[in-house]
Amino acid sequence: MQTKDRLILLTILLTGLVACRKEVPSDTPLVFTDVQTKVGLSSYYEDFKVWGYCLAESGSDIMPGYKVFHDAALGWCYTEHSGTDGQELQYWSYSASLYRFHAGAPLAKVAAIGQSSLTLDVNATTSISETSLFTEPCLIKRGDPAFGSTVNLAFVYANAKLNLAFKCASSKDVSITDIKLTPPSVYATSGQLELQYDWDRPAVSVKALSVKSESTEKLAFGDLLVPTGTTQAVQTASPWYLIPQDSAKGQWKMSASIDGLTREVYFTISKGWEAGRSYLFRFEFTNEARLVFLGSNETLFTGEAPEDGGNHNFS
Repeated sequence: MQTKDRLILLTILLTGLVACRKEVPSDTPLVFTDVQTKVGLSSYYEDFKVWGYCLAESGSDIMPGYKVFHDAALGWCYTEHSGTDGQELQYWSYSASLYRFHAGAPLAKVAAIGQSSLTLDVNATTSISETSLFTEPCLIKRGDPAFGSTVNLAFVYANAKLNLAFKCASSKDVSITDIKLTPPSVYATSGQLELQYDWDRPAVSVKALSVKSESTEKLAFGDLLVPTGTTQAVQTASPWYLIPQDSAKGQWKMSASIDGLTREVYFTISKGWEAGRSYLFRFEFTNEARLVFLGSNETLFTGEAPEDGGNHNFS
């Protein structure tokens, strides 16, 4: 064989090897993302705990309760960050048929996490930064667009959000102060919420609530001013983030000082709180000094906007 022919053959073989090598995926680290298209998790919390499972030849818990921290420069990290000792960088396995992930936030409120379970500490609070969150089931199968890419975890609130809104038919501004809501019975102020993940569906459900403390105190809301001519109900700036439970059912009382005079109204709710939902109790005050309960709207809430209707996520 001529030297020239050998060079041509060698070039063809090397080209073939390079082409084959391109078809074999290189090691891709398994990472989480926070692109902030809605309300990013890092806007409220800088850590969470995640459970990751991989099914290849046999099942393996690749992230058994890993601690994940947010770094301003690096994003979400579970290695080489303070608090991640003993946690190894994981890579996508292209022999795997599926991955599962679920998580709880913030880290301090995750009491326990397993392959199909999560227990969160929950509190009744008026601060969104003191709420607890869990994720929807994240199931990624081989062939899915997300396979081999960054993992998006859709976080939703474990708390239920409650706010009041007032509509006033008046020829002048209406000042509403000393707004209080009296519940029909005791309600939980702290506890643990146990969640169960069904990976066959996939779905997540509240399995149990263990109440640690409870109260019968009225729920207080911030003062507000309803401007003249306002046709829409005006919400208070201080919603409550409550623990989901059935004690919401029954007769409630709302009392408030409207232009200096105490008014009250009774109304009945037939269902309890649900995790991740926003409840808006609406009232109307007329020139005839009548205070009327208009009913409640409910929807999943995103960040500060109950009308948005989406999950709180970082995707």
